[in-house]
Amino acid sequence: MQHPQLVTAFSEPILARDRLLTAFRHRIENVPSRGSSFFIHLSELCPVACEHCMYSSDLERKSDKTALSKRELEGAIRFISESESQKLNITGGGEPFLKLSSILRLLETVEVPRIEIVTAGHWAMTPKRTARIMGQLDAARSRNPGNPELMLRLSIDRYHLNAPRPVRIDYYGNVLRCWAETGPGFSVGLRSIQPDMGIADRMIADEVGAVVQKVDDWNRLLVLPDGKTVPVTFNVFRRSGKALNLTEDHKGATKTLREYYGPFETKPGNLSLATAVNDAIRGEYAASTGLAVTLNSDGTFWIFCGTAPDRKLLLGKQSFAEAVAYFFEDPITHLLVDEGVWALSDLIMDLAPKTHAAALAKNDSASLVDDLLGPDDVRFAVTLTAAHDLVVRGRATVDPEHSLAGILSDPAADLAAMCRDVILERGSTP
Repeated sequence: MQHPQLVTAFSEPILARDRLLTAFRHRIENVPSRGSSFFIHLSELCPVACEHCMYSSDLERKSDKTALSKRELEGAIRFISESESQKLNITGGGEPFLKLSSILRLLETVEVPRIEIVTAGHWAMTPKRTARIMGQLDAARSRNPGNPELMLRLSIDRYHLNAPRPVRIDYYGNVLRCWAETGPGFSVGLRSIQPDMGIADRMIADEVGAVVQKVDDWNRLLVLPDGKTVPVTFNVFRRSGKALNLTEDHKGATKTLREYYGPFETKPGNLSLATAVNDAIRGEYAASTGLAVTLNSDGTFWIFCGTAPDRKLLLGKQSFAEAVAYFFEDPITHLLVDEGVWALSDLIMDLAPKTHAAALAKNDSASLVDDLLGPDDVRFAVTLTAAHDLVVRGRATVDPEHSLAGILSDPAADLAAMCRDVILERGSTP
């Protein structure tokens, strides 16, 4: 028999979730107070327009706001420095080098020990231009009082090489040759997709006269003629964004997210990307007591793989500590930080199998949480389940006046099963 008040709550899941968040009080004192990896997306545009782009990025505007203003960038710099993050990742959304001045400003001012810039490399079309831009990067980094470690990381695969505005193999060669010849105070790395292992690395090796050495199943090393080395990492193929429209089938040529992230689990089945220090180019995702944060080019930010899609914030309205406190007012954040994305995945597989299958099929960690929690009733069900777990373990309370306070504090209640029954009865979730 279904709980009548639970059925009533599911009739308006968005409103019911809001009311529950207002009534929820966690008792955890050791909420993270600093950052781990901080991802900043400087632009949603990209001149290369790869056919597999997870962001569907090209030079067409998809929103009213494609990049941070100068004023917002300064606010972002203060926010990143305030977070005391261990690493800044300048990446995602589009091509960051469309905002070269923003990159340089970050390099010379932000207070983090390590910085990584991910780029398609289209800007390296001539040796002269390559040397000029790499010199600018080195000079900006050297002006930073904190002397951060810097890596320039280029994406190389069949899609970049065959894009509408392709990144030719000699562009990559320009970067590696310039780096080897000028010896700037930063390192260079390459990243690719698993289906192109043995292809992309071989092509660039031939271009610069390097030797390819195997490191492990995901990483290779280019040994340049002078003995300098350049790491190459291969990631799973992501079937999100533009890749959803591709006709070729990569399912047999790429591993799954679970296989890729398996070595980085803190314990079997526990993967908290919300607290990881992202260092895939070196083959590791180090566990951290801090939080990984993503700041998008429209000014919104959230905990990476740690925030429900309706819980994102806008830069400039909160301090880092205030933002973290807001995120942790949601039981879902506790679930994702403490137990990880696979715990959420397994719960959704039980609650809404089709939603789970569609999310996992994308093979994309960046969209995984949003896709799993996309349906309103599923998101409310996860909120209830996570809140119940925290309450019965004495780590949270719910205001006794709340209509579901009794069931949320009942150790014998199987909230996941009860929510699944209501969702199935409603038949609203695909």
